[in-house]
Parts: sequence; structure tokens; C-alpha cells
Amino acid sequence: MSTLVYVINQNGHSLMPCRPAKARKLLQAGRASVARRSPFTIQLLWDCEEHTQEVVLGLDKGSSVTGFSCVGKGHILLSGEIHHRKDVKAQMDERRTNRRNRRSRKWYRPARFLNRASSKRSGRLPASIQTNVEEVLRVVRQIPLPITKIVIEDVQVDIARLNDPTLAASRYQDPTRLDENLRIACLMRDSYACQYCGKQKVRLQAHHLIFKEQGGKDTLTNLLTLCEACHKKLHQGKIHLTVTGVSGHLDQIAQRTMQGKSYLYTTLGASTPLSTLFGYQTATLRNSRDLPKAHDVDALCLATYETGELVPYDREHFYIVSFRPRRTRRHYHTLPRKGLGRVKYQVNEELEGLKKGDVVRVKGRYIKQINSIYSNGYVAFKRVKGEPNQARPQDCQLLEKARTILWER
Repeated sequence: MSTLVYVINQNGHSLMPCRPAKARKLLQAGRASVARRSPFTIQLLWDCEEHTQEVVLGLDKGSSVTGFSCVGKGHILLSGEIHHRKDVKAQMDERRTNRRNRRSRKWYRPARFLNRASSKRSGRLPASIQTNVEEVLRVVRQIPLPITKIVIEDVQVDIARLNDPTLAASRYQDPTRLDENLRIACLMRDSYACQYCGKQKVRLQAHHLIFKEQGGKDTLTNLLTLCEACHKKLHQGKIHLTVTGVSGHLDQIAQRTMQGKSYLYTTLGASTPLSTLFGYQTATLRNSRDLPKAHDVDALCLATYETGELVPYDREHFYIVSFRPRRTRRHYHTLPRKGLGRVKYQVNEELEGLKKGDVVRVKGRYIKQINSIYSNGYVAFKRVKGEPNQARPQDCQLLEKARTILWER
């Protein structure tokens, strides 16, 4: 599918995307303006009808990376990966340390006890988990497409099907293979490590302790995780197992569910119809279509699972979404000086109208984001080989004011 330009109407509601040629004519005629540069979105300047088609959003929720894929008109209209922040817990620990240090300083401050209302309210989520969920919600709100349905991956295994694989979705099972739900449950129980040699991050397989030819059943207690090499040697009689299968790990598997999922599902489902699938169902469809293992691939499988539509996989409209938190209240100080006390650092917040996070065009060629402002009158960017890492403000053309969500191709 060729390049797309995303469209929102005068009221800010998303419409179906258009071709670049049409968007160019609208911009030249003054009937539209640029709303966002990444992903490139135009806003119509007249009140038009909101005729849209069905667009399904698949979300492969993860703790570090979340994949998403928007499917409509038989194509992937927008896909990508959300790279979550991993520094929240460390920053909370640092804030706690700074508070303790302030309490120990010999300077007067009125007593403030039990004033953290947010930490005592009912249903509070830890800051790291809430940040993870809020990042998904923010990205979904920014997707410039008319989302009509959301399908999200719930947990990896269906606990009710561990001992009876025919309870649900049996039509998707390959009768010649071990049920994917059981296989993933076995790997999770054994911490994704070979139970003979202890290797991880290798190809793992689920081994039947009592072979099926000898009456062994497809149950969790009869399975053990082995790497491909050990599994082969075992069947060749070169090695012998001295361990047995383990059961009673259903609670451990259930605890893998993200603590903030109820908040995520409730918020997303408040405005858009939402359904969930198990991870093993996604894996079964991905394997049957011989697709690579990737977060956006799983999201594509989620979006097309119920309809069975064979949407071709591509990354033509693929984005990496990351986050750049603003520092609004932090103050930097040197060590105390005699007669001066704690002296603040000089922090350059703005330089000739440019601020940290602004997107600029450098020397009419490079699109860069300002990471720092130097005291020598230069603005600095992320270091990329072959591109400038700093420039003077007069060599920069402001394209977009600072944003905390970054969409990169």
C-alpha cells in the first residue's frame, strides 16, 4: 500500500486517510492545514460529513514494548511499537531519597504529615504501572484513525483449558501439535529455561514425561521444558531425566496478569467496543500464517482473529513511539558555599524562542529534536553519524513545539 496522509476534520474527529496528492492540493488551496508532522496529519478547514469505514485496532500489551496495528480496507493503515519508560521506579526512589535528605537538613519548614492523599486513596496503582497504562491510553487517543473496535491481548494462557484443550477455540488447533495454550503454560511454569541444562534464550520445547504412545496425556503435570538439543538427545537415549513434572502453578500463572489491566480495559472500553484474546490464540494464528515473531505482528493477528481476514503484513506505515518526560519542578544546586549556602546551577530553559523538545529543521535539511541548550549559544541534538549534533538558533527553523510523545519512522 502506498504512502498515506491521515486526516482529521474541523472538529478534531479522525477520518479515513487520503493520498499525498489529494492532501497536497488541499494544503495548496488553503482548505487544510498541517495538524501533526509525525505521523503526518492534516486538518480540514471546513465542516464536512464524517463518513468513515471500519478500522480495528489490535493491541499486544507488554511491560516494556506494546505493539499496535490498525487494520482497515484490507490493509495495515498504521502500526508500530510503544516503548515504555523504564525509569519511573528509579525516579520515585530518587525522589524518596531527596525528601529524606531535606528532612535531615537544619532549616525550618512547617511540619507536613499525612499530606500524601494520592498514596492513601482506594484503588491506587503504583506509579510505574500507572505510567505504563497511561502511555498506552495516550497513544491510542493520538492515533489519527476512526477506531471502531479494539482487540487486546489479555494473558498468555487460558487456565480453564490447561487440562481440557477442547473447551474453546478448538477449531484453530492443529491436531498434530501440542496445544499452544499448554505449551506456553509449561514454559512459563519452568521460567523459560531448559530443566536439564538450564539454558535460556534458546529454542524451547515441551517434553512429555510419559510418551503419548505409552498413554501419556496432554496435561501440565506430564510436561517439562527442554531445549531443542536436550530434547533430541533424550529421545536418542543419550541422556536421562531425573526430574518430574510439576503442577500447582496455576496461581503463579494467574499472577502474571498486569495489575493495571482492569483500569486499561475500563478506560478503553468506555468509548470504543473492546474484546480480549489469550496469548496462545495469537501465537496459533501467527504460526499458521508463518509470520515472524514481533509485537506489531501479534497486534495484526489480534485485529484479524475474529474475522479471519488475510491482511498482508508490511511495515510501510510503522512507527516507534517513545516518551520524553518534561522536568518542570526540578532544581539543581552545587555544594553549599560559605556565606552563600546552596547555589543553584544555571539551567538554560530557552534560547531565542527555542526550548528543549522542539522539533526543528537544521540548515534546511535535517529534522532534529532539541535535547539540550548550551550556555555558548548552541542547541544540541541526538548524535547521529553524518548529521550535526549542535547548531546555532539562526540555523534552525521551528517545525513543531515540544511534545512528550515522539513518533519516529
